[in-house]
Amino acid sequence: MLSIKFRIILGILLFRIIPYNANAQSLEIWEIQGAGAASPYEFEVVTTEANIVTAKGDGFFFLQTPPERSDNNPLTSDALLAYFDYPGQVGDVVTVTGRIREVDGATSVSSSGIQVAFLSGGAALPPPVVLGPDFLSTEPLAVHSLERVENMLAQFSATATGPATGQELVPVTTAPARPFREPGIAYPGLPGLPVWDGNPEIFWLDPNGLNAPNNRFINAGARIDATGILYEANPGFWLALPLNYSVSGGSVLRAARDPHPGEFTVGSLNVLRLFANTSTANLKLQKLARYIDRQLRLPDILALQEVGSLSVLQDLAYYIELEAPGTDYEAYLIPSGGEIDLGFLVKPSVSNVQVSRLGANETFSLGGRLHDRPPLLLEGALPTFPPTPIRVLNLHLRSLIGIEGPDAGFVRAKRHQQAISVANMVQALQPAGNLIVVGDFNAYQFTDGYVDVTNQISGGATLGAQLLPLPIVSPPLANQAEALPPEERYSYVFDGTAQILDQCLVSNLDGLQSNGMQYGRGNADNALAYADNPFLVERASDHDGFVLFLEAENAVNTAFTPAVEGVALRFSQPIRPGEVIHVKSRGSGPLRSLEMYSLQGRMVWREELSGTEASLRLPGFIPGGQMYLLRAAGERAVRVEKLVVE
Repeated sequence: MLSIKFRIILGILLFRIIPYNANAQSLEIWEIQGAGAASPYEFEVVTTEANIVTAKGDGFFFLQTPPERSDNNPLTSDALLAYFDYPGQVGDVVTVTGRIREVDGATSVSSSGIQVAFLSGGAALPPPVVLGPDFLSTEPLAVHSLERVENMLAQFSATATGPATGQELVPVTTAPARPFREPGIAYPGLPGLPVWDGNPEIFWLDPNGLNAPNNRFINAGARIDATGILYEANPGFWLALPLNYSVSGGSVLRAARDPHPGEFTVGSLNVLRLFANTSTANLKLQKLARYIDRQLRLPDILALQEVGSLSVLQDLAYYIELEAPGTDYEAYLIPSGGEIDLGFLVKPSVSNVQVSRLGANETFSLGGRLHDRPPLLLEGALPTFPPTPIRVLNLHLRSLIGIEGPDAGFVRAKRHQQAISVANMVQALQPAGNLIVVGDFNAYQFTDGYVDVTNQISGGATLGAQLLPLPIVSPPLANQAEALPPEERYSYVFDGTAQILDQCLVSNLDGLQSNGMQYGRGNADNALAYADNPFLVERASDHDGFVLFLEAENAVNTAFTPAVEGVALRFSQPIRPGEVIHVKSRGSGPLRSLEMYSLQGRMVWREELSGTEASLRLPGFIPGGQMYLLRAAGERAVRVEKLVVE
């Protein structure tokens, strides 16, 4: 009774405080909406009478025509968004007067001068429109498929096309097939160049947009059944605000296969800004170690992008050793002077390893150096009898950020010139054979319409680009992703669209045969929220890494043992008091001691050790701002390294 009484009083108060505007034209909502992308009554003050409040949020609510008054025209929506902090309840019947606006694409009643009159309460909500698998067009339309149900109650069974983002939004589609990036410039494109449709079948779910329970752990492939409101939150960006929903489906974890006898593996992984001395460094190192072990199966040679320093790469090798004892990766990185660099982790079975930077001194036509992260070449020999030479070129090229907009000319030119530079490197290297080109190309396996980076580097055929590839690489390198099933051709998910950014190109092989590549699933499909848990593999990075399988023609040297024994030291450089120094015996017997000396020979710190591994924290009493000598002793070996204390 109290509730009913309050609602009657509220209606009277609203009616008295906000008087009816007799001069406004009275229209049904479907007349206000019209059949186009925008209201034919935009900027006009109108009244729409006796409609049902279907949902409300903080500073806005939705109202919809009762079903008996609908025009039943599938091209016109029966609902409006009103910017008003409505104090009543869902199911109220109200009359609204106000100015019609198109706000970020959504037909709405402006908050300025809006008038809301309560008429009655407890009305049944209109039945939701059902979005079937064919409701959303997979081709661009002049009027988006969802425009006809804008602001209306809708019911759908959808599939998440990507994971929950940092904003806790989830890309979804009711279409039967997962949307992928395709060649060309996003619709409408440019004349004479390939055009990509932009995947208009994707819309977004905001789980708690209308105070339903939140869910930060929705992953690509999850099934979502929901009833809620659909509206255009930004031009072309359609958002579902659920009144209720359910989710089924867990995280995505599919490891690359184990290598077969006689196979060697080359992998690649973007480690997403791996830095030492951050609050999350240890957590991130644990997750990456698990991912490299469990999802990539510990490649013999692993190319890495976005590494902060050699010391943090050494830390990663140490964490992998803790996860998979006996791996014993050696870290290689040549600083470029930038914030992030390229590096390699290499198993000791790969011999004669040499690493060099290429193109570090090349200049960009518009100023500055061409390669912010110069390509890193590894040369070595696989343990066969006789040894089989191998070369791995590690790339991290200029991103797609800014390829459209005020800096577009700069970005397109840099991507084009970088690709030409790398193509010349490839052409110079490939006559010797056994060249593998890997990394985060920041480019698709086909043209983006502006620049065809990958086919410029591989020498493959192009579908066309604004800046056409030059004929440099011959014979062309084989793009290993082309042999994958179509549903596996992705390493990254951007705005709900699956795409390959991490490429693997192979030259003519001598003494080796390519048995294809696989992506290790665990990152790109899984929600960002997993990144906070150090005990889970999921979301160690935002890219899925891959593994290339190479079968040797020569007999594998199964008698391989590490050529040297000794003591290994790993630490940040420079190091701060309280940070960890890792010590490990590599076949040199038990550890004996760790000692630290000033450059004048005075001992400043000593710890007795035992066993084959130890982790010690640098004491706070050691003066900073200078260099020291660190001496680690085992039963049969000693290691001395310079160490700088901040």
